[in-house]
Amino acid sequence: MRRLRSWCGLLCASLFFMHAAFAADARIRVSAQDSGTTVRLRGISAVDADVAWASGRDGTVLRTVDGGAHWQTRRVAGAEALDFRDIEGFDADTALALSIGPGESSRVYRTTDGGEHWLLVLQNRDARAFFDCMEFDGRRGWLLGDPVDGAFQLYLTLDKGRTWYLQPDGPKAEAGEAAFAASGTCLLRTRDGLATASGGRVSRVQLRRDDDHAWRARDSGMGRKKPEAGVFSLAATPFGAFLVGGDYKAEQAPGNAAEWRPDGKDASPRAVTAPRGYRSGAACVGTLPLRCVAVGPGGADAWDGKTWTPLSDTGYDAVDLAGTVGWASGDGGRIAKIEIKP
Repeated sequence: MRRLRSWCGLLCASLFFMHAAFAADARIRVSAQDSGTTVRLRGISAVDADVAWASGRDGTVLRTVDGGAHWQTRRVAGAEALDFRDIEGFDADTALALSIGPGESSRVYRTTDGGEHWLLVLQNRDARAFFDCMEFDGRRGWLLGDPVDGAFQLYLTLDKGRTWYLQPDGPKAEAGEAAFAASGTCLLRTRDGLATASGGRVSRVQLRRDDDHAWRARDSGMGRKKPEAGVFSLAATPFGAFLVGGDYKAEQAPGNAAEWRPDGKDASPRAVTAPRGYRSGAACVGTLPLRCVAVGPGGADAWDGKTWTPLSDTGYDAVDLAGTVGWASGDGGRIAKIEIKP
């Protein structure tokens, strides 16, 4: 914190900071909406300015087709006891919901009629396995699961999730390493590859380029050598990826944000100024100037490539953007619409 020599200097600086923060806040609007539920919502998918899907505990799936003015509950038959930690919406009719848990609790359901009916398209049968998150690039998609026999599970689909195939070359894992099913963003499609995030005994990012079958691991710089710490979210940016995380049991989480430019074989994430605390989800507008929103139980913040600006003290778990419009979701059925002005 800077020390000013005079009371007048301190006052003037404070007024200037408040004005600057207000100006920055005015460019990103966070508006609370009524989800119609009180369950924790850790999955969010923004399709466009009108359509979005959300998911959470007790088999809950929600959909809006009017920009969030109304959220409709979409029940998944037989999934009432499941926790849907990730959801991928393709349009107003088609979506995938991923549930977590050991053994057969890890599943993927698919709908093509706006959530009126759901088909179970993937169910884990291995008691050691645990699904974490999904990522899509058009019709092609991937699913990341915790390590089994020393490697993360990696599933591939080529038809928007109708059929899934367990791959033989998932990224290697060290003992005590795992991914976080906190916001559905532990897996990322980069410009020319696939990236994963992890934490636990080690905290790493791993990248496999499209023209190379080898996974290359890099220390994230967020490791605490504890099961509750590491990289929780990867967000695509023009230069590569933006990382957030930290220690979800700590009020303050220094070193919980980084930029990653995987341009070379030795490229590692570079720590940036940390937001106000642990953050479980991030999403960025994929154009310059860079605009990212990071959320966590302690609030939401905006990153412009240089500095953080507080957006809200209300806690959220997940965030997703479709261009300059998106949503954040969290505990107590919280949902907020995010609008970013140019």
